[in-house]
Amino acid sequence: MQRPAGLTATAALLLLTAIGILLFWVVFFADLDAQRVSTFASRSEAWFAWELSFPLADGWVALTAIAGAIGLWRGRPAGLLFGLVSGGGMVFLGLIDALFFLQNGLYLPMNGEAATELLIHLWATGFGLFAIATIWRHRKGDASYREAS
Repeated sequence: MQRPAGLTATAALLLLTAIGILLFWVVFFADLDAQRVSTFASRSEAWFAWELSFPLADGWVALTAIAGAIGLWRGRPAGLLFGLVSGGGMVFLGLIDALFFLQNGLYLPMNGEAATELLIHLWATGFGLFAIATIWRHRKGDASYREAS
């Protein structure tokens, strides 16, 4: 079976996104004391507690992204399902994070930390939408995606 190029790219980006999510949390928890006194924590009393509410949801998105990537790579229907679930999760997380940052003025002044967060929020939302659109467009394409996995 020849996998459509859009699904190949989506599978690779899902896997890279999952790795990025996992690395983010490794770095975050590696120096939790520094996070407690970070720029964002000093500018918003709620930021640290807010950030600590994300590992489980991010873990879910990473897990579904990995399952989606593997399934898309192998041409399995579960790849379509988990890719869509992961894309939806990314859009939700990206939007809720962006709104929190906007409501609490955390994007300004724009510095390295704020730019990094903005890029994460834009990636989550934008790539999530891209993944949903790409997977949905190919849902009826190849016969292997219609077979039971």
